[in-house]
Order: sequence, then C-alpha cells, then structure tokens
Amino acid sequence: MYRRQLFYGITLILLAIIIFLLLRGRSAEKERAAQNTRREQIASIPPSPVRAILPRDLEIVSAEVSWSRNPGEKNAVSAHHDITIRNTGGGSYVNLWLRLEYIDGENKPVDIRTHEVSGSLPPGGTLRAPDIIIDGLPDAAADFRVSILSADIEVFEDYKD
Repeated sequence: MYRRQLFYGITLILLAIIIFLLLRGRSAEKERAAQNTRREQIASIPPSPVRAILPRDLEIVSAEVSWSRNPGEKNAVSAHHDITIRNTGGGSYVNLWLRLEYIDGENKPVDIRTHEVSGSLPPGGTLRAPDIIIDGLPDAAADFRVSILSADIEVFEDYKD
C-alpha cells in the first residue's frame, strides 16, 4: 500500500516539474522573440550588391595564355593570361570571378584556380584583363579552360534609398 502511494506521489511530483519546465521555457522563448523584434531595424540596413552565379549574358571573347616554366623546380609553372569578357545583357557588372581549369595534354584537369577581375562591365561593353598571373601550377599543365563563376550586379547611387 505504501509503495503504491509513494509511486503515485513521485509520479505526480515529476509531472508537476515537467509542466513547470515547459511553461518556463515557453515564456523565455516569447521574451527572446520580443527582444529580437525590438533590435531588428530593417529600414536602416544598407543595400548590398546582388551576385549573379554563372551569368549567361557574360561571355569570354578571347582567352590567351603564355607559359613560363622553371624546369629545376616542381610546380614551378606560371601562366600569364590575357582574357577579354563581353556583356551581352542589359545590366552592368562588377567584380567578376573567373574559374581557370588547367588541363594536361590528354584534357585531364590538373589544377583549378579562381581569380577576381575588378572593374565595371557596362551593357554591350567589353572588359579586358591582361595581367592575370597564376603561379605554382603543376608541370603537366599544357592548356586551360576559363569560365565565369559569378559577377556582382552593379548598384547605382540613384537607386539606393
């Protein structure tokens, strides 16, 4: 008889503790949510540029490379690139990211690098990047492929609030 009363008493106490913890956690969560909404000021956040991933209106017009090799060292090949990009779309771009994939004589990739080209590229215009130098490439690198990873859409001062 005492065991049954002890069991029911402990069960009742545990149930009361669980209900208390649930209610306390719920009220604490409501307080945190109320504090976060008071701190948030959406109107004062400055606009940020929008990044276009793999933009279709940017195309590589020409991509040339000249190699300089140092036969005495491993991974001592340097590539000097001259790349021209054309904008066929209607928007301006800045800060273009290029993906340079270096391949061997059998068209197998040996190294992949990224490079940022700064400058503005207006609609219908071209941007030439003649001084891209990539050092430390494997000796097996014989050719390269270039593609545009991303570009930031230029935000004009007239449109900023």
